[in-house]
Amino acid sequence: MYPLFTHPMEQEDYLETIYNLNKGKGYVRISDIAKDLCLSKPSVTQMMQRLKKEGLVDYKPYQPLKLKPKGRAIGKKVAERHRVLTGFFTLLGVPQKIQEQDIHGIEHHLSPATLKQLKKATEFLKRKNYDER
Repeated sequence: MYPLFTHPMEQEDYLETIYNLNKGKGYVRISDIAKDLCLSKPSVTQMMQRLKKEGLVDYKPYQPLKLKPKGRAIGKKVAERHRVLTGFFTLLGVPQKIQEQDIHGIEHHLSPATLKQLKKATEFLKRKNYDER
């Protein structure tokens, strides 16, 4: 396997979620993350404390949190992998619910070379108006 980073998948999931929520709203609160990941606020708070110790987030209780540069880079890369896989699976006609399950398992283990080829394949199929649906 090709781990994306030295951080566990769970941490990458949080960083991706924070990255995506921040793009949409401009700020992120514990309650936003808990709602998005279907987790309890105490569980999210505990993870934010761990991510803060690792220098990935700027977290202070009862205030919006921010990704630090390293955390933003990880979140962005995982989000990009997710986007590429979604595009590819959509072209193949994979139902959205199945896509989410499959992507969650794959996005943390893709090598850069495989991701590059998936991007190329997706663009090729789009140019050829391929649509399996």
